[in-house]
Amino acid sequence: MTTLAPRPAAVLHDRTVVPLLGRAAALLALGSAAVHLFLVDVGTLGSLAMLGMALVCLPCAWHLWRTPTGSTWAATAGLDAAMLALHAQMLAPQAGHAHAAGSAPTAMWPGLGLVAGQLALASVAGLVALRR
Repeated sequence: MTTLAPRPAAVLHDRTVVPLLGRAAALLALGSAAVHLFLVDVGTLGSLAMLGMALVCLPCAWHLWRTPTGSTWAATAGLDAAMLALHAQMLAPQAGHAHAAGSAPTAMWPGLGLVAGQLALASVAGLVALRR
């Protein structure tokens, strides 16, 4: 009679945790795309930027869902950090800026939450990769 040898914990952990993190991050990326699409206003030129930002989220979501590799996580973390930095500037009060610090567009807060969540997942995925 033969017995099945258990898989090493690290291999099992990497095969279960990393894909789950990738799928969670992919869903957050799709949520971020939806927030950008929600901000599209056909009467303004800035809507092209919002449409472009929504389209940029889609390849990341695809790669995170299918094969969340180290390079995919690194690109996601870099883009998320850049988005947080750019949106933080939009929240800061500036002379002549359309939004004061307390009156940012309502969709910006959920969007920042989605990006912060993705950045946290990318950090956890990086820590999992370092434990190998």
